[in-house]
Amino acid sequence: MGKYIFDTVAFLEDLNRRFEEEELIHDFKVFIDYIVKNKIKLTPKNGWIPRKHIYAINSLFKSPKQLEEKVGDKIFKLREELQYSRFYFLDLLAGASGCIEVNEKDVLIEGREYKYFMQMGGIGKKRWLVLSWWFTMDWENWMQEGNFGGLMQKKKFLLGSYLQSWLDKRGRVDFKKICKDLRNGLNLRWKAPSQDYAKELINWGIERCLLLPLVYFNIIEIVRKKGKFNIEQTIGFYIKPSGRFFLKEVIEIIERNQARQN
Repeated sequence: MGKYIFDTVAFLEDLNRRFEEEELIHDFKVFIDYIVKNKIKLTPKNGWIPRKHIYAINSLFKSPKQLEEKVGDKIFKLREELQYSRFYFLDLLAGASGCIEVNEKDVLIEGREYKYFMQMGGIGKKRWLVLSWWFTMDWENWMQEGNFGGLMQKKKFLLGSYLQSWLDKRGRVDFKKICKDLRNGLNLRWKAPSQDYAKELINWGIERCLLLPLVYFNIIEIVRKKGKFNIEQTIGFYIKPSGRFFLKEVIEIIERNQARQN
């Protein structure tokens, strides 16, 4: 009987190649490479990337977004990066990862980690970006509505057990259940004069702060169905086998941090 030999080197090379080709990794490299080459000056009012550069960078993505919409005889163009969530996420991630920095003249330049990041394999790149998102990205800027991003930022190091419960679940993770667990366990609140739809808004905040980035990273797959008024609603998600490692590392870092504090 022939002996089966597992080629670890070939396996890792294939894994690195597959992660390197993932949409977020591809688009992130395009994003930071364009910025390094073009020395973009941020807008004076809000400190955002000017529209012409958003269009140029978007055209280089794996799946460019349609940035203009025709309604009747009028064409509505994207005006700022906040209107393009995934682009804005990459912008915040570029700074959080140390790949891009802003100089004293408000010009985006090569960051201290740019070369180091670009030399990594696909696994290293994805790992670096996932950890940068969780531990150093500004969630308050990512979601300003209801002061919810800032609140979730303060709760980051309390989320380990919740993430672990997702990993322990076999099959689909129920969205309503995780929202209820997080609302009650972390005392989540939505800052607004009216609290009529606070629960629904908190659920939306959980989806934007936690689930949407995990979708971008190809770690989870969202499941939706049409609900009231034929509007699609999130009912749950599946954790992809290749994504479990990245969530596990986030959990381990949170646990080590808690152990040091106890």
